[in-house]
Amino acid sequence: MLKHTLNTNLRLDTRLEPAVILRSEILALPLLQLEAKIKEELAENPFLESEEFETSDKIADDDAIDQKEDINIEEFMKEFSNYEDNFPQYAKDDDEKNFQQPMIKTLKDSLYEQISQDGFSKIQTEIAKKIVDNLDECGFFTIELSEISSSFDKVDDEQVEIVLKKVQLLEPVGIATRNVQESLIIQLRSRKLYMEDSLIVLKDYFDDFMNNKMSQIMDSTGISRDQMLEVMEEIKHLNPKPGASRVLDSWEKSFDNNSAIVPDFIIKRIDGKLQVFLNSPSIQNLYVNENDAKIMLGNSEMDKKGKDFVRSKFEKAKWFINAIAQRRRTLKKVMYSIIKFQNPFFEDGPDKLKPLILKDVAEDISMDIATISRSTKGKYAYTEFGIFELKYFFTDKIHTDTGDDISTTLIKTRLKEIIDAEDKLKPFSDQKLSEILTKENKHIARRTVQKYREQLSIPSARMRKEI
Repeated sequence: MLKHTLNTNLRLDTRLEPAVILRSEILALPLLQLEAKIKEELAENPFLESEEFETSDKIADDDAIDQKEDINIEEFMKEFSNYEDNFPQYAKDDDEKNFQQPMIKTLKDSLYEQISQDGFSKIQTEIAKKIVDNLDECGFFTIELSEISSSFDKVDDEQVEIVLKKVQLLEPVGIATRNVQESLIIQLRSRKLYMEDSLIVLKDYFDDFMNNKMSQIMDSTGISRDQMLEVMEEIKHLNPKPGASRVLDSWEKSFDNNSAIVPDFIIKRIDGKLQVFLNSPSIQNLYVNENDAKIMLGNSEMDKKGKDFVRSKFEKAKWFINAIAQRRRTLKKVMYSIIKFQNPFFEDGPDKLKPLILKDVAEDISMDIATISRSTKGKYAYTEFGIFELKYFFTDKIHTDTGDDISTTLIKTRLKEIIDAEDKLKPFSDQKLSEILTKENKHIARRTVQKYREQLSIPSARMRKEI
């Protein structure tokens, strides 16, 4: 005999609407990645259009469609969306559409562009982009191959390794390597001409070379002093951290850093007041093609599956436009708040940078810290003092004897200035650097000097000493 029971289960789920997820993703994208996303959406969604990318081909011809079916398009437009009823039809900003912005590329976007043009298959392109997304600030690939391969169906570690080696030969050569040694070897081998002694030193005596034990290398290899100087000169022209925004003065840059940045913001002084412009020329031209949606939904010959497709694509176009508009509003609020806190910087320059944390901005504009983090990560601002990554404006503080707070960024800047001016035959120890800063009313312990020096990718006094 069957036994009937009635069970009641309660479960608490947190589910984010797809439009909300999209809005977070769009907010986090730097400019050129956003523009790549826009081109992708324009290619896939027939109801998302742009004056810049619009073609003469129409989805449907007005005269060729029978609109006899009784359908209330206005109700559809009003009620279909579960996101926002008052979505903007256009993603434009009249204050910005005629503004001429500088267009410069970020390193990540430059790699994306090279991947798309450098003979990668479709799946290799996706793997390569995943690799680029997982580079650290110095350009090194620090995760396991399995973390990439597990993101794809039927992709193993060996396939990821093949793609990784192709990425390592993009510009700057040596990017996406696992460590400095591997990066330098790849850079050296990529040259048409290089000294075999340099390769031997990098492959077999790397630790000794990094610890400035040149005499031991010469004794072990038979390399003469003059040859050793040539080896040092050749290796010096390689880049130990190809993805870093700053490299050591004792190593020459392999690419022009200023040409590898696209500012998301342009800060201009107009009539004595600082104004924020978003560097977004193509974004301003987006709009939702409502007319085509009406025509297609009014076609009596279109079946339910087709109309569901139309509704879905139209809805996604609305979400996308709304996410772009929300991104603009949020980024402007965040940037104006940064200007408010860092006004001395924008008035007088980097020497006036003040301590600031994400929480300060979040409380100022009533947003959560995660939103501020997405708004600032990987984004740059063009100012009259140069181009700065937004994280530059967020810095911890230390207390001086006078009771004032000073930005740690200013301490690091001063530390680098002292080291740049030192006698390279007798470089300052960390203790000496601490004493110099203390005399300038910047009390920093020796261990803190060491930490800041390492964060600046500046080697120890022993490594800075020249022969």
